[in-house]
Order: sequence, then structure tokens, then C-alpha cells
Amino acid sequence: MVKAQKESTYDVFMFLANMHSLTAVHNADKIHQYSMNALKMYIACGIDPEIATIYNQADIPAHAECGRILGCITNMGTMERMHAYKDAVAK
Repeated sequence: MVKAQKESTYDVFMFLANMHSLTAVHNADKIHQYSMNALKMYIACGIDPEIATIYNQADIPAHAECGRILGCITNMGTMERMHAYKDAVAK
């Protein structure tokens, strides 16, 4: 992504995947802190917010809407191949 942002043929979009944390963290201050830590990590790794677009996933309702739709049509066979699902079931 760092290399791609410097090439004029690409538009780089990075997002803070903080909606995933809602399944385990129920503290708004912690979610904000973790999101800021991720943002700082992007910048420390070389993502330039003047060139690349970094956005907050939770600010875009379509992310949750699409997740809901996909959750309704995803069959168990597909879910059982997903590492996150297998981990959640094991716990």
C-alpha cells in the first residue's frame, strides 16, 4: 500500500476495521483508543494521509448493511471454512 500510494495509477483507501471489535469490546473509549492506535500504525508504516484515504469503517452505514445481508445468505459450509467463525465456535 505504501508503494501503491506513490503511483498515480492507484487510489489507495485504507479503513479502520473497528466494527469487528464490537463482538468482543463493549467500551467506546477502548474502541476509540484501538482505532487511533491502528491509525498511528498506518502512518508509522508509511501511509501518507495526504495521498491515501484513511476512513473509519463505522462511519459508513453500508459496511454494516452489507455485513447483515452477507450474514443472511452465507451458508454453514462457507462459515465453517472461516477461521474467525471456527475460533468463535471453539471458545
